[in-house]
Amino acid sequence: MKKSQHFPEAFYRVTVRGIMQDGDKFLLGHHKKDGTWETFGGGLDFGEDMREALKREILEELGCELSYISEKPLFALPHIVHNKRGMDWFYNFPIYYSIKFDTSKFDPSLQYPEIKWFTLEEIQNLQIFEGEEGIKEGFKTLINGTSESQ
Repeated sequence: MKKSQHFPEAFYRVTVRGIMQDGDKFLLGHHKKDGTWETFGGGLDFGEDMREALKREILEELGCELSYISEKPLFALPHIVHNKRGMDWFYNFPIYYSIKFDTSKFDPSLQYPEIKWFTLEEIQNLQIFEGEEGIKEGFKTLINGTSESQ
């Protein structure tokens, strides 16, 4: 593997992500910048509590206050991201929580012009944001009940 010119090999960018699930459907946002679909969340600031960071990110990106966030993460899906943020590559460590918010308060002028519910089958054909490598398999664990939730 080629070494990153920006960070030592042990560096991970930690992100906190929220999964909103209703039965066999998942809510995703259509990202303005690259047209990909993704769960909601973003980078964890140094010293920030993960759950507080997720609340902040949802408010910034969607304009919504969380009405629920799981006490513990559902899962984490570390992977490598290529050619983003001006870097050749870096390790990403997304940590996923179960969340709920009032979708009627969603503000399409922020990060996502559209949010939409998808079945697992529909998600398999979507272009998913590279920062969420493995989320399709992660969703399968939630449908099949092989991951702890709520």
